[in-house]
Amino acid sequence: MALIGKIRKNSWLLVVVIGVAMLAFILGDMESLFNSGGRVDNYGIGTVNGEKVSEETYSNALQNVRNQLFQNKLQQNPEARGLDENEERNAFSQAWTAVVGEALVIREIEKLGIIVDDVELENVLYGQDGFSPSPAIAQAQIFLDSLTGEFDPNLVRQFIANLEDSPEPEAAEQLRGTMDYIRQYRTEEKYNSLLSVGVHTTTLEGKEEYYAQKEVKNVSYVYKGFSRVMEDAIEEITDEDLKVYYNEHKNAKKYEQKASRKINYFAIPVFPDSDDSLRTKSILENLKEDFAKAKNDSLFVMRHSDNKEFVNDASFAYFPEGTMMGAQGKTYPRTLIPEIENTEVGTVVGPYIVAEGMAISKIVRFIEDPLATVRHILISAQGDEDIARAQKKADSIVRVIRTRNNFEEMVREFSDDPGSKDTGGKYEDFAQGAMVPEFNDFSFDKPIGTLGTVKTDFGIHIIEVLDRKMPKRPIMATVTKNIAVTKSSMDNLNSIASSLIYDIDDEMKGKSLEEKAEVFDSMAVENGYTIRSLTIMDRTPTVQGFNSVAEGRLLRLAFEEGAKEGTISSSPIRDTDRIIVAYLAEIRKEGVPSFESVKEKMRSEIRKERQAAVIQQEMLGREDLENLSKEINGQFQTEGLTFSATSTKAGREPILIGTIFSGLLDGQMSVPVKGNNGVFVVRVENTDPAPETTDFSSEINMLKNQLRSNFMSMYRQSLVNSADVIDNRKLRSFGIR
Repeated sequence: MALIGKIRKNSWLLVVVIGVAMLAFILGDMESLFNSGGRVDNYGIGTVNGEKVSEETYSNALQNVRNQLFQNKLQQNPEARGLDENEERNAFSQAWTAVVGEALVIREIEKLGIIVDDVELENVLYGQDGFSPSPAIAQAQIFLDSLTGEFDPNLVRQFIANLEDSPEPEAAEQLRGTMDYIRQYRTEEKYNSLLSVGVHTTTLEGKEEYYAQKEVKNVSYVYKGFSRVMEDAIEEITDEDLKVYYNEHKNAKKYEQKASRKINYFAIPVFPDSDDSLRTKSILENLKEDFAKAKNDSLFVMRHSDNKEFVNDASFAYFPEGTMMGAQGKTYPRTLIPEIENTEVGTVVGPYIVAEGMAISKIVRFIEDPLATVRHILISAQGDEDIARAQKKADSIVRVIRTRNNFEEMVREFSDDPGSKDTGGKYEDFAQGAMVPEFNDFSFDKPIGTLGTVKTDFGIHIIEVLDRKMPKRPIMATVTKNIAVTKSSMDNLNSIASSLIYDIDDEMKGKSLEEKAEVFDSMAVENGYTIRSLTIMDRTPTVQGFNSVAEGRLLRLAFEEGAKEGTISSSPIRDTDRIIVAYLAEIRKEGVPSFESVKEKMRSEIRKERQAAVIQQEMLGREDLENLSKEINGQFQTEGLTFSATSTKAGREPILIGTIFSGLLDGQMSVPVKGNNGVFVVRVENTDPAPETTDFSSEINMLKNQLRSNFMSMYRQSLVNSADVIDNRKLRSFGIR
């Protein structure tokens, strides 16, 4: 009975099991659907080294990840009601990674012949004969003693006995699944242990690490970035130059090409037209009378507004657009200022345009909102000494202003506040609390005309109080309506897009692929649209930033059977708030890239090489590094570096560190060397040797632990990277492959 009670407490597990079974049933139906019509299903939801990934295994993994993510979410927010879109996307990614990694690990285990026999399985199941209980079950709530909270093997025995004695056919399947899971978990434990003990660090490695950390080279160097070389200082890069470079470097690892599809597209934004606006305005006009009579403004807003928000306190005050406080909160158009500020409580104003569409507002009450106008000069300062100097300077400026009445002139000459320098230091009509406390108190408490100084975290402010007002600000209940795009507007935009597609396709006929690309780009630009592109990888085909319908259309354009470069979408593609016209620009094969696909990247490399040659020529034969840096507009730096350093004052330049430790003696200078982002010449001034020792155990242990940690966290990803993995989930979901 105790066991049954615990199972009842964890009844959500039953829901999970049923959900997984239903999902497997649905996926089975989907498979038969996709395989209908004679199509051979070569991929399923994906393959690993040519073998299909088990849909049932993936479904179970996905459900487990979803449960884990939801449990984590509940811990942070007990009111959570499911996973959002990003969390779902994360669940799909984690489940796929887990299933692919698991499949590859299982194959590695099979190659090594690692097994868990029945005796070992029983030992880890119950934690007996010197074995610890398997972590796969040791923390399960139903196997913990209710009083001590410790693992109780008798509860496991009782659980298994109940399954063995159960007449239900599902019980035998559950028992088999449990045993298989624990066996697999133990097998992977042994595999991981084997990998871990295979990681070793030698004494020589420990010694090298010790000196890499302890020996310091004190150096001086001049560094000049490639970007400091003017374009006219290097030769123009011609197509012939690019083709020569391409033939010499196309097989380099960094240019290796993954199989992918490139789609170029432009978007026609979906905006409501004048008829749509008139329709929304009419709806709001018809609501005005009922809104004015409504006794419960909050209820009226909740019932009729697309933006269901109303709070009847000072934090909900509205301000005219373009004012300082308006930039921070609720606003109304400046054209409505006379109507709103001179009307009575209960009046409904509008309709007027808002960011969300169109609105009407009912004035609930008015509050007084003190505003101040000042002008100021900021003398920036940090730290006590700096602040003291700034205060002295500010006092001197105040004396000059009192004598000459030249505040604006002093602003231009001395103020460190870029936000007010062009307005003579003036801040107009800001509300209580808009500024930092010291600035705020001076502005609202001192008499108009006061000129003085205050200290804030920014430094010392010279402030002159110019004016104060006490305008009324309305608290309003607002009904907002989105301006919906009607079918006629949508039909009109679709017609525009369809005409463009027809014209582009007609213009492309009989032209080469390069000419087709020019037609697509030029006609889009001529009609005022911006060309964008997206790359879809063959092995992980997915499209981000589009709704599901648009994603399916784009994937179909790129991957449907017989897809060809130079094909334009047959009809407009409707996305959430835009219409897409797309063009399959390129199908890239695995291996050596095409010239066109890497031309611009290679142009950048050639430019860097030529810029480096110019800088190296400037640096040759120079001994005085400080003067050299001034003459060539470079950086002169001095610093102490170890071989283990990961960055320098010139940025991340490992070649600089390698050059310093390449055998240069104290006092010796290198030749000009090309780095990642610039050229340097370095001199070793002196060396601080590492303290002599024969004990490198600390470094050996550190390296060993570091290597093991890195290895255990990365070996699965390494297996995935070396395997032939095709993720077909997206294409399969759209019935494409």
